[in-house]
This record gives sequence, C-alpha cells and structure tokens, in this order.
Amino acid sequence: MRILFINPNLRPGHSIRYLPVGLAYVMTVVRQAGHDFDLLDIGLYDYSDGQVEDYLASHAYDVVLTGSIVTHYKWMKWLTRAVRRHQPQATLVVGNSVGGSIPEVFLGHSEADVVVIGEGEYATLDLLDCLGRNGDLGQVPGIAYRGDDGRVIRTARRSAVDIDGIPRPDWTLFDVDQYFEITDAPSAFGVEEGEHATWRTMPVSTARGCVFSCSFCHIVFQHDPYRHRKTDAIVEEVGFAIDTYGANYVNFWDDLTFYKLSQAEKVVDGLLDSGHRFAWSAAVRTDLFGNPKIPYEKRLEVAHKFKQAGCVALGYSLESGNQQILELMNKRIRADWFAEQVAILREAGITSNTSVVFGYPIETRSTIRETFAMCESVGVYPSVGFLLPLPDTGMYTYALEHGYIRDENAFLDSITERQDICLNMTQMQDQEILDEITRGCGRLNEQLGLGLSEESYVRTGGYRKHTKPRNEGRPERNTNDVSFNYSNQLFDMGPEDGRE
Repeated sequence: MRILFINPNLRPGHSIRYLPVGLAYVMTVVRQAGHDFDLLDIGLYDYSDGQVEDYLASHAYDVVLTGSIVTHYKWMKWLTRAVRRHQPQATLVVGNSVGGSIPEVFLGHSEADVVVIGEGEYATLDLLDCLGRNGDLGQVPGIAYRGDDGRVIRTARRSAVDIDGIPRPDWTLFDVDQYFEITDAPSAFGVEEGEHATWRTMPVSTARGCVFSCSFCHIVFQHDPYRHRKTDAIVEEVGFAIDTYGANYVNFWDDLTFYKLSQAEKVVDGLLDSGHRFAWSAAVRTDLFGNPKIPYEKRLEVAHKFKQAGCVALGYSLESGNQQILELMNKRIRADWFAEQVAILREAGITSNTSVVFGYPIETRSTIRETFAMCESVGVYPSVGFLLPLPDTGMYTYALEHGYIRDENAFLDSITERQDICLNMTQMQDQEILDEITRGCGRLNEQLGLGLSEESYVRTGGYRKHTKPRNEGRPERNTNDVSFNYSNQLFDMGPEDGRE
C-alpha cells in the first residue's frame, strides 16, 4: 500500500514549531511493522493550503493518515475535502481529538473514512493491516467508521497500552535539525545558554493521561488510566536524546508529568544519578509542592532536587482564585495551595508557568478579581484564557444541555483558541469580562514591571501576530522575577499529541 502521513500546522505563520510527539509514536510503530510511507510535514515547513493541494495533486496514495486537536476542526474538514478531491481512491484516516472526541460529528461533516479513538499506535497498525487484506473494519478495536449505509459505527474500545512497551520515537523520520532551529527553549524562561552555542530541544514523553478529569479539559487519553513510565526508561531516553542529537533541553511532553511527590522524587533521583546535564521543564499539579499534607521541608527538599537536576520551569494551573469555581472545574485543589507551590519553587529558583480560565457560568467581576488577587499576591503573570467547551468534557455537555450549543458542527467551525471568547455562558457581556481582565492584567504588568502593551496582556507570546520574528516585539524581561511567563508552551501552544 502507498501510505501518506500528514502533520498539520496548528499555528500557520508562527515562528515556533514542536516535534510532533503523538504522530512520531504512531509512525514509529507503523515503520517497525514493515510499512513504508511518506510524510507531508506541513507543520514544520509552514506549507500553504495551495502547496498542500499541489502535493496531493501530484502524488497518489492508498491510505492517508492525519490528525489534530479539536480546535483545528474547520481546517481539518478542509484537508479531508482536499484529500478526497485529489485522492478519491484513498482511505482517509483521522486521529487525535479532532475526530476521536466527536467521531459521529466529524465523520458526518467531513470526507474522512475512519476516525481513531484514543491511543493511536496499535489502532493505526491494526487498521493498516486490515485495509491491506481488505478485511472487516468492525474487527479493529478503537476506531469509528462510516458503514455502507452511511451510519457511523464505533468498534469495541481498545485497552490502554503498556507505555513502557511502546518503541521510542524514531526521530529520523523528521528533519530534526530544522526543528531545532524553530523550537522554543529555556531562553523563554530567562535561562542563559552558558557553555552551549545553541539550545537543542527534544521532547520526551514520560506519562499518559491525568489523575483527574477537569470539567473543561479534554485529552486523547481521557478514558484510559493514568500511566507513567519507569524511571530507567525515562533516563535512558533522555540519554539517547543527549548522545544522539546533542540535546541540552528536554521538554517532558506530557499532560501530567508528575502526579505525586514520591513519583517525582524517584524520577529526579534517577536523572541526578545518571550524570546527564541538561535543562528541562514539565507539567505538574498545583498540589505537587503546594499540598500541606506533606511537610514543607520535604516539599522544599524535592524542589531543590528538581533544580539540581536541571529543571528550569514547571507548568501548573491556578485556573481560578475562587474556590467555588475550582470545585465546578473538578480541579480538586485549593487556591491557597497554588501560593504555597509558587513560594517553594521560587525559593528553589524554578520558574512557575501558570494558566487561568475565565468564563465559568458563575463567573462575575468579583471572581475575576479574586483570581487576579491571587496572582498579584504571589507575583505571577498567568497565561490568560477563556472557557472553551471542548467535546467529551463536562462543560461541553453543560453547553449542549442548556442550549448554548445548538448546532455542534457550526459551533466547532467557529471556535479558535483559548485566548478568544468563543462562547460566553456567564451573565456578563463579553466587553465586561474583557474590561475586568484588562484591569487585572494591567495591575500585574505594573507590579512586575513587565512593560507589556495592553494589546499583549492576553497574548503575551504574540500568537495572533504570526509573522513576527521569534523575539521581535517582546518586552525586556525583569530578571528579578522568575515567574513571568513569556510563551508558555504548556498552555498556549496546544501540543500535537492531544493536550488541550
């Protein structure tokens, strides 16, 4: 079979790209099973829609596979139409949350033939084997497809895989050197390159899923148990990235890298014992260092180990300073834990990257002020976002049940990103929300001496001004503040492997 993988572009024109971890895992498993394929890497080379069409018109494939996050819904529908126009004979397969979270909707409004639901490695492999022998798609677990009568058929759910058994991503499938040129690095956190001529950034996945299910958050591994890899496997992959690619910065590319302090300390001890010298960042929960159930001295001790092992930044969410909203979010944390965690990490010299979400139905001017008051009290400028109900989440169900979403296809066509108010379910007008947020951001901007313009309060990384060079237009960093978040990839970029 002639097979094509397509890596889409989440931010056309943006100057930063990340190696596509989820796609790399799938392609590696497929390659090791003996399949040959081509890759159209739109994300790396920033191909225009016209260039994509030219490529599809000049090549022929039996199977075309792609995927993206659900906020890319409208463009992914365009891509399926383009594939069908130029590759009418091909079976078109779509993975990640754009299809997997809404298989009936996506298959009903796109030209896709098959949607992969959940983990993609072995579902894709089984699907290719089935297509190769002209078998029964109904026997492939973990997919949805359009039957002969047009009805969408979901197959049996696929069991979660042992993530230590999945082959390490084969990065030779990508132009790694080109990705090095355009991937964010510790300099975004104010870390100097020191002895290194350039930063060479590699992703390493250590875990899948999350221990909780927040009502606004969707991840590809939503319905699978949280799994983290063995420490030895993580250390080995870090060593491979350093020895093979000269990596000096590792982005632990997970929905949740560390879920409890004992697990985190074990991994960090392994990194320290390995002797590897590199900078790194990771995603954690606010209760990792903030939960007072663990003695303060122990939490501070582990934080210092993080720093000693090369940690420059941790991403974790405040989301709201109002406890009632946190409970509606199902965050299962307390706002004061956030302040405790910031204090510990600041003492250890680790940057805190955090996000906030405004727009829950009970949000008011007062609750917005509570959130900013918390940020002001600890001196952290957050990544500001608005509630964006995503399919297969509690808030999406709420929006459907209360009539805020009447036409799913139209709604999904309209959504953009978390920095935009795509659906307002509060009792306030959009401008009221924006005015209050502008005031809060302004106070923080002044307090921290960041020099941000009002236009960049919400989009501190300039994500809507895609054509700007990497550092043009950014404020000078206040070097005394380790908690300013320039362009927090943990929250703003929407990684290709499904984290939203």
